[in-house]
Amino acid sequence: MFTNKKTEKLPETRSSSFNLIASGTEINGDITTAGDLRIDGRINGNVSCTAKLVIGDGGDINGNVNCCSGEISGTVQGQVIAKEVLQLNQSALIQGDIEATRFIVEDGASINGRCTTSRSLALPERQPEVKLISYET
Repeated sequence: MFTNKKTEKLPETRSSSFNLIASGTEINGDITTAGDLRIDGRINGNVSCTAKLVIGDGGDINGNVNCCSGEISGTVQGQVIAKEVLQLNQSALIQGDIEATRFIVEDGASINGRCTTSRSLALPERQPEVKLISYET
């Protein structure tokens, strides 16, 4: 009913799908999704998510991660790129470089790599639509 214009996603990136990799599941290969993704299992491959990515306490990724926004409580061995905000909870263990527009690190999170914040990662702002009107005389 009410929306917050600051947190509303652009229609092109919004997706109603939700994907879950449950605890006890192991996937060998890359994952790409336009919907939200929660990982509580193990992934041996790269993960690309154009929505929100959540890696639970038992989640373990051996590969690079690219997402719009993310929350990590598990383990990632690889580069992490978040176009918006990345939150590292106290149980997070990152073995690789992190690049995000903004990130939050809770006390207890472990990072072995370089952290970079960059506004250039942010999603481009939607340009106002320009309508051309021609008048004939």
